[in-house]
Amino acid sequence: MKAISRNEPGPAGPLTEIQAPLPVPGRQEVLIEMHATSVNPADYRFLDSFTASGSNHPSACPLIPGIDFAGIIVSTGSGVSRFKPGDEVFGLKPDTEGGTYAEYTLAGENELALKPRGLSFDTAGVLPAAGLAAWQALACAQVSSRDRVLVHNGAGSIGSFAVQLAKLRGATVITTVSGDELDLVWGIGADQAINCCEQNFAGILGQSIDVVIDTSGGRILNESFAVLSPGGRLVSAAGLPDPVKAAQQGITSAFITPASVPFQLAELARLTVEGRLKPLISHTFPLTEEGVRSAYLLYESGQVQGKIAIKIR
Repeated sequence: MKAISRNEPGPAGPLTEIQAPLPVPGRQEVLIEMHATSVNPADYRFLDSFTASGSNHPSACPLIPGIDFAGIIVSTGSGVSRFKPGDEVFGLKPDTEGGTYAEYTLAGENELALKPRGLSFDTAGVLPAAGLAAWQALACAQVSSRDRVLVHNGAGSIGSFAVQLAKLRGATVITTVSGDELDLVWGIGADQAINCCEQNFAGILGQSIDVVIDTSGGRILNESFAVLSPGGRLVSAAGLPDPVKAAQQGITSAFITPASVPFQLAELARLTVEGRLKPLISHTFPLTEEGVRSAYLLYESGQVQGKIAIKIR
């Protein structure tokens, strides 16, 4: 099967198109004919982290990146009971495994959900990682209709989902953007948008926010403490909030990484088919060396609205 591999760090490569052996599903696994995936930071940072720490890569090289998947089940392990060959599915693999930048991939039975007929493979391929991160961040923060929620980078991959899902919970949603993204975030439901390139969000908002959903990390994450009212909640998908600051201000804080939950996947798909959730796909690239390299470079540029899709079939 064709696959894109990496055996050295760096977002732009080197990437190599290879012929890899067809995977064989284990007892609780399914073999999926891949139709679509998408770009996530985990796709290239996984190998970087091992290189930086001086550790050997834990699995056989070359590494095939990719954690989102959408496709058709070809075969199943003997212990699989919920799915059968021919089922159209989508889901999320652990970022320690990867393997979706390929014509076929393996997934555990508990990592996927059925894809509704009204949902395209390309859309299903961008839902899992970013959609689950937003869903789980909002759940962790226990967002309700009483809350004023600040979502950072509301035009980004996770942020665009978080804005929409917070609105579906009835919250008042404020978001930060950069450049000319104001119309986009208003279009997906934001009540207020702040251009953080020209304005100081902390100075504008004061301590008026109940929940911050951070997707940026670094300076933005640290400055977010200033806008939270006493008893507020700060959940980041991009870095660990300072526990000392949180304790000093009486704030509940958490760092989350998305995990595959079939019920949540099914709900994201249902909301999308119903038109209540609109995944933003800014660019689509083919599964080739040049295609994936271009996708990585575009993602690293920071000039992406929503998600970058990788089309396989």
